[in-house]
Amino acid sequence: MKSKLERYVENIVHHTESSKKEKEDLYEELLIHLQISRDYLIEAEGLTSDEAEERAMQLFGQEGEIGSQIQQALFPYRKELMLTLSISSIIATISIYLLSLFVEGDAYIGWLCYSMVLSSMLLFLPLNQHFHINKKFWINGLLIFHTLGHLYGWLIVGQLDHSGNVGLTIWVWLNIALSIVLVYWITTYDYGSNEKYMKLLHGLNIASGIIVIGISLFLIIGGLIMIGEFHFMMVVFACPIAVWTALYMAQVKLAKRNKKAAFVLGMIPIVACIIIFVLMYGPVRY
Repeated sequence: MKSKLERYVENIVHHTESSKKEKEDLYEELLIHLQISRDYLIEAEGLTSDEAEERAMQLFGQEGEIGSQIQQALFPYRKELMLTLSISSIIATISIYLLSLFVEGDAYIGWLCYSMVLSSMLLFLPLNQHFHINKKFWINGLLIFHTLGHLYGWLIVGQLDHSGNVGLTIWVWLNIALSIVLVYWITTYDYGSNEKYMKLLHGLNIASGIIVIGISLFLIIGGLIMIGEFHFMMVVFACPIAVWTALYMAQVKLAKRNKKAAFVLGMIPIVACIIIFVLMYGPVRY
């Protein structure tokens, strides 16, 4: 059974998002430091072992706060970039909604709620110090849905007959670009310089995933708007997302044993996206 001191250190480490090896090193380093502090308190102040552990933990600080400070040191600037993105997205969302309301006399209240909730959660997660969740998984998920929400915002802006749509378009695409950079950065953070192939593999999948998910959701949402109810074809449109997810998971597992096979799988969605674009925008031959 783990001691109170070990559970305390474990909670601190859980608040960080470093690699497995870095977490093991951090756990060992913190535990040794606190054990030395405990032993000193027993010897210098005559405390019992339990009292000395409690005192050592009080002196060290609250787990969430310490974990967040360590996380900031391990992953500098990410918190600032997340805050910049969330605030920029909130202001851009409100601006698009108000311009749409001003020009068209109507606006997309559903999109406003969707975008505001996601942007607010992006603001909340980096500041959270009170409970541990798998931040990497949740933040990446939020960033992807945030990107899709802003793509829809870009479509709204494109429909507006107003001089301000140029500036808003640039603003929206800057937010999208920052989201994609953060997804790539967070995903590849665990991999060192000797694992460049894993970074490349994740990069290929992130790029193809944004295209595949974006097109699928566009078709599904478009179908819902046009038909007004669920149709079997919407399940068919969602299939590319399931295929892309399965291929991505297979590549990550396969990369440890066969890099070439993993890259071949990784190229399938890329080739599929290129074919789709050629069919959509390529020269038509009669």
